[in-house]
Amino acid sequence: MNYITIGRFTLPADLLAAFAGIFIGALIYRAREKKSIGDWYWNSFFIYIAIYKLSYAVLNFKMFLDTPFSLLYFNGGTEGQILAFAGISIYLYLISRKKENLVFVPEYLPGYFLFFLLYWTGLFAFSEDFIAAGVQAILFIVFAGIYFKRMELNTEYAILFLMVEALILSLFSDLLAVENLLIFALGIYLIMFQRFKKEDAQH
Repeated sequence: MNYITIGRFTLPADLLAAFAGIFIGALIYRAREKKSIGDWYWNSFFIYIAIYKLSYAVLNFKMFLDTPFSLLYFNGGTEGQILAFAGISIYLYLISRKKENLVFVPEYLPGYFLFFLLYWTGLFAFSEDFIAAGVQAILFIVFAGIYFKRMELNTEYAILFLMVEALILSLFSDLLAVENLLIFALGIYLIMFQRFKKEDAQH
């Protein structure tokens, strides 16, 4: 894992990339829609962080009891990531069942791609892999162009972007890393989820 030093603080590159992705993604959404993105977007991010961090206490209960402050420095590892992504999936499903929240469902996939394309671009840049960051930035620009033209992000487009992202990660990173596989699994879940919701709305 790469670390970035800012003043007296040393932070993981992936954490910085995540914060950059979440805030820049929200700004881009606001620029297009002239309104703030739904609470589901921020809640999903905080649910991930909360489960990922707190799962450490559950999975390492004895160590947590011995040194409670270790929670500030450690996380739940691979198991924590799996639980965190499962938590996001369950949360998005549950809120979509409320009729007043159905309007947010078409935002799920664009929000997903805005965040994770920015996340991978930032992560490569913070890791000083500038060639990979440049290639990733090109993919994000293509997506942003489609997004701002208000073209529908249908199943075919979404799968295409996932496939190109998989190619980029296979060239410049570890495609089979658990974190990357979980991110792709969430994308596939959201593609299927949006498709089923659209079919339900048509009946």
